[in-house]
Amino acid sequence: MFPVIGFESDIKKWTQADLEKYFKTYYSPNNAVAVVVGDVSAAQVKKLAEQYIEPIPAQKLPDSLRTVEPPQNGERRATTYKDVATPNILLAYHTPATRHPDYYALDLLSGVLSSGNSSRLVKSLVLDSTIASRVFTNMDQSFDPSLFSIYAIAASNISAEQLERSVLHQIDKVINEGISDVELQKLKNQKLMEFYHTMESINGKANSLGTYELFFGDYKKLYEAPALYEKVTKEDVQRVAKTYLTSRNRTVGYLLPEPKANPVKNN
Repeated sequence: MFPVIGFESDIKKWTQADLEKYFKTYYSPNNAVAVVVGDVSAAQVKKLAEQYIEPIPAQKLPDSLRTVEPPQNGERRATTYKDVATPNILLAYHTPATRHPDYYALDLLSGVLSSGNSSRLVKSLVLDSTIASRVFTNMDQSFDPSLFSIYAIAASNISAEQLERSVLHQIDKVINEGISDVELQKLKNQKLMEFYHTMESINGKANSLGTYELFFGDYKKLYEAPALYEKVTKEDVQRVAKTYLTSRNRTVGYLLPEPKANPVKNN
């Protein structure tokens, strides 16, 4: 993975007061969502909450975010070096917060590209060729605008430029040609199975309820998810690809092997 650079000096300058202020600001009962799942009654939960949570003082909530990142109006590129065997590349595109209506189409687009052996990137770059040893996509859930990322590791004797061109070729095919009915239905089936599999366990129920309360604004929206995935059309997936996976909205990172030192020649 790409190394995180530039935070060490910040960490060294933290004081105990800084950490205590951060903890009190964000880790307070009035800034938390508690999810209880299982064979318990509301009275039991209330009693435990009064015993363990009520004594913890509430804190002033942090101010609303005032700084808004401006749109990216041109591709950005960065290269760094590390002791890796082959080039790694990362393509990151700005996307809206999780509550945005495009979330479900973007999630399915992520699946089209990298979910399973029949997905566009895995099949074309890993299975049908020797371009990449690994490729995957990621779209985190977030309160704020986030990133749609594509990460790939080159196979032997493949340059970062070759790998990037191959990834972009598959993205362009989705943008220009769209996806098939079979691809879309396969992903919808996967999402439905994932949903019901997650809801089979106590931990899965708790995590899902908390996730939807936090990132989607209401835990009840969890139960709308299957229908919202089902409503996504091929045209929706192609539209979000055209909207967000553009060159001007893209940052490209190369992680390259350390250059080999040239041997000293004796005259």
